[in-house]
Amino acid sequence: MALGVGLLASVPAIAKQSDRNEQIHVDSTSFDGTQQQPNGKEPGKVIWTGNVVLTQGTMKVTGNKATGYLDGDNQLTRVIVEGNAHIQQQDEQNLWMRGNADTIDYKADQDFAVLTGHAHVEKEVDPADRKKLNQSNGDKLTYNTANSTMTGESNGSAPVHMIFQPKQQQPAAAPAAPAAQPKKP
Repeated sequence: MALGVGLLASVPAIAKQSDRNEQIHVDSTSFDGTQQQPNGKEPGKVIWTGNVVLTQGTMKVTGNKATGYLDGDNQLTRVIVEGNAHIQQQDEQNLWMRGNADTIDYKADQDFAVLTGHAHVEKEVDPADRKKLNQSNGDKLTYNTANSTMTGESNGSAPVHMIFQPKQQQPAAAPAAPAAQPKKP
């Protein structure tokens, strides 16, 4: 069963566009890697282990181990994060999306992250109350890092589950005061 949905408030949320122009930084306890060789058919690859933290602007992906794939220009195009994997990113309204799963497959060159295994994503919906969150759970959640849309699916017995916050009701307007009657002469 698949479900497509944008975890958005009443105004469409767009992921922080400036993030896409930022450098990708990766920190870890150790790494082992090779660059793609000229005319090579296999991509370059880097394996980071221990407290892996990948950042690009407001986006942050963390986990115990990450495997990064490099293109022919040795640019990072994909990172698979395993073990206690988390992702977070702000949108243009400075509201946060946060997610966690057993594995996060972040495809930087294609603007999406696939969260698999006990996947959970929550999205802030109210800048005045950061505790109001729309939430999704499933076996697999795919988050578009460019436009903050998401799809989810369940492959087991547990369904995809979502929680939406109610729209804030505006207080009823007070009745208008009666117009003053002109005085009789």
